[in-house]
Amino acid sequence: MGLDVKRISQRRQTIVAERREQLVACAEAVANLATHREIKPMLAGHVKHDLAIRQILDTIVRCWTTTPRFISAGAARSGAKRPKDHVVPVRVLVDRMIMNPSECRVLLDTAVILATITPEEHRKLGGIFTHFEELYGRMLVADVLQLPELGHERYFIKKIKLQPMFRRSGRV
Repeated sequence: MGLDVKRISQRRQTIVAERREQLVACAEAVANLATHREIKPMLAGHVKHDLAIRQILDTIVRCWTTTPRFISAGAARSGAKRPKDHVVPVRVLVDRMIMNPSECRVLLDTAVILATITPEEHRKLGGIFTHFEELYGRMLVADVLQLPELGHERYFIKKIKLQPMFRRSGRV
């Protein structure tokens, strides 16, 4: 019986890996179709270029997303249904993919991180441009490996404390 569980787990890992490879290939292909790569921080409603491409890349990022890695102190105390928030905003990830399609894989692998937060905290964070214009600008030009830290800065600025979510194994 233990072997069957192990075999199922390995099969599931293979399926997830294949799915992720397809998502990376889609992201790279779609991002390469973009025509406007010089992206400046602006309100989402003012973006006029590559709108269909943005929508598809947004969907790819959301398909990549799985289990939250962090939880706010407020959400940990709350028993209510809690929204999940991308630590590095999806808009930043999409912008970065359009700016440099060769970064798609590393962006998906490194910067797609979820946090479970309360609805109030979600409203408090608001949009990346309206509340964090300067931070958004830094996220557009920072090294990809710095994005998770910059994403955490959003929560720090709004005084939302994040802590690692522990899985049953006790590891993050």
